[in-house]
Amino acid sequence: MKINHILLCIFISTLGLQAQNISDVVRWSSTDPTGTARTLGVGSAFGAMGGDFSVININPAGIADFRISEFTFTPSLRTSSTESFFQSASSNVSFNKKSSLGLDNIGFVIASNPGTSLTSSNFAIGYSRISDLQRNVTLAGKTKGSITTYFAEQANGLSLNELDQFITLPAFDAGAIFDFDEDNFYETDFAESDLPVMKTQEIIQTGGVNELTLGWAGEYQNKLNMGVSIGVPFSSFEESKVYTEDDPDDEIATFRSLEYTELLNTSGVGFNFKAGFTYKITPAIRFGGAFHSPTWNRFTDNYNYSMVYSFNDGTNQTFTAESPEGTFQYRITTPWRAIGSVGTIYKIGEIVGFVNADFEHLDYTNASYNGTAFDKSVDEQRYTNEVNKEVRERLGTATNVRLGTEVGYKNLRLRVGYSWEQSAFNADDFYNNKVSFGAGFRGDRFFIDLGIRLSEQTEGYNPYVVLDENLDPLSNISTNRTRGALTLGFKF
Repeated sequence: MKINHILLCIFISTLGLQAQNISDVVRWSSTDPTGTARTLGVGSAFGAMGGDFSVININPAGIADFRISEFTFTPSLRTSSTESFFQSASSNVSFNKKSSLGLDNIGFVIASNPGTSLTSSNFAIGYSRISDLQRNVTLAGKTKGSITTYFAEQANGLSLNELDQFITLPAFDAGAIFDFDEDNFYETDFAESDLPVMKTQEIIQTGGVNELTLGWAGEYQNKLNMGVSIGVPFSSFEESKVYTEDDPDDEIATFRSLEYTELLNTSGVGFNFKAGFTYKITPAIRFGGAFHSPTWNRFTDNYNYSMVYSFNDGTNQTFTAESPEGTFQYRITTPWRAIGSVGTIYKIGEIVGFVNADFEHLDYTNASYNGTAFDKSVDEQRYTNEVNKEVRERLGTATNVRLGTEVGYKNLRLRVGYSWEQSAFNADDFYNNKVSFGAGFRGDRFFIDLGIRLSEQTEGYNPYVVLDENLDPLSNISTNRTRGALTLGFKF
């Protein structure tokens, strides 16, 4: 039912603890409307502009500005680096880095001029990478408490036959918890639960969201653009977490080591639509607006847990236990978005360019989790209600601002962009800042663009949570992402 039941990944710099499925809701609600290197280079600030395939992900009305058909192809290089540490062992800072090649965009725009007051009628179809979730994280340090306390607290009050086969039963079978008095209250080898314990965790995450989009846009009397699009996002997320505890100096009687492994594979498909307009007040000044519907997603999680536990009660012993392969299906609905844009196109001699600002508003409390779509049990209904209550209480509204500009001289283009993205959590007031740069060459029938984006995010993370919050191994994770894209375009 609740997949990463004990591992709470929190997307806020204030490090408050949230339920895991709030993290799931935020993960699938957070997108990056790029695709081509040109849009990446101006920080995705393109809502009032047109003539680039990626506007289909921001304001589809911009597709109407094409006067000639076009094909784009955008490979990319994505790098993430992390700096992480336990707060109570902040001198042990771990660094990790991961890079991968990918494909950010393939797009076709078919342009036509009906020769009437409708001065263009264009169709677009393509693929865009709108979210990237890859990173590696390493945590290491000596902090008070043990994960076995969490397992015991989850098992207390339950008979052996009632233990959860995915978490508490593997812990019991491996010997990490035991019921010495057979009273359904479980003990561990940590008689003093606040003893310092050496802990490590290795986290490997891959995946993202690729959206297939079909859109139409038309221009009326060279003034008003109107556009609509339908999107089908395909989501994937793979996560491996290996958590260990160790007692190399024999400071804890009986205990020697444990290794707890979680494997998760998530796949999903969804549906959404977008609609928008742009209006040219003068040939140089334009504004626009767009509405993005919620994305109605269906996800399938496949997961597995295992534990290896070693102790010495006179002789060294090691036991291994593994959960069955679990599968769970559920739905997540993301919040709707509204985008307002204003921009200007200028020409000074042989210098041409534009400046654009986008203002995006979304209300994360409109998101929802639905575990009862495929499981009608009373327990799942109760859990779904709990998650949605957490969404309403702990998430809030967000206003994101994106600014971008492009300057051109003859066939050359230079671009820069900056964006502020507000946290989804109402207890946090920080902005995720992103800086973008780009350059390009535009020919009559061919163009090439390069875009680079740098971003940084800080969050809190807990490998597990126990009743005594002073024993939670709270940690900081700072993630720096670099995304480079190269677009090859052909006009026909």
